[in-house]
Amino acid sequence: MTEKIYDWMMKKAESKNAVWLLAFISFIESSFFPLPPDPVLAVVVAKKKDKAFYYAGICALASVLGGFLGYYIGYAFFELIGSKILIFYGQTEKFKDIVVTLNKWAFWIICVKGVTPIPYKIVTIASGFAKIDLYTFASASLITRASRFVLLSLVCRKFGVDILEFIEKHKKTALSLIIVSVIIGFLLVKLFI
Repeated sequence: MTEKIYDWMMKKAESKNAVWLLAFISFIESSFFPLPPDPVLAVVVAKKKDKAFYYAGICALASVLGGFLGYYIGYAFFELIGSKILIFYGQTEKFKDIVVTLNKWAFWIICVKGVTPIPYKIVTIASGFAKIDLYTFASASLITRASRFVLLSLVCRKFGVDILEFIEKHKKTALSLIIVSVIIGFLLVKLFI
């Protein structure tokens, strides 16, 4: 199923609606969706290098807005929705530790976890559950997500053709790398929080 979603994302990344797809994937990834927007961002930047910062900005803004959805899920719908998302990602045991850590170091935890492979959706839900100050949440989210996507856009702008060729020739490897980075993120949550 993940490969089918990935194939669909990559096909749509080359369409005229690619910007909307980029915004949509960035939005839902911050609250519940398992695949990051990175491959779509790589494709759109590689195709139009002069718009690298524009695409990074769309990605960052949509991701932060999606983070507010994750926050709201944790704040108002934790039992109904948030707990099921945690079960799906296998994060129920560590959730309390994440909340305790967020209560002490919210700004820095959000900043660090927003640029690493650690799933940002877990942080957004935990932030809402812990009722982290919205200004702190918003500012840390904007800093970290903008940094991540601008950096990725710069890499894709410089090596765009090579990245596209790699994705085309090694689709399964590219998907595997994404899945491995997500798994590493979950392992880091389990080990360090």
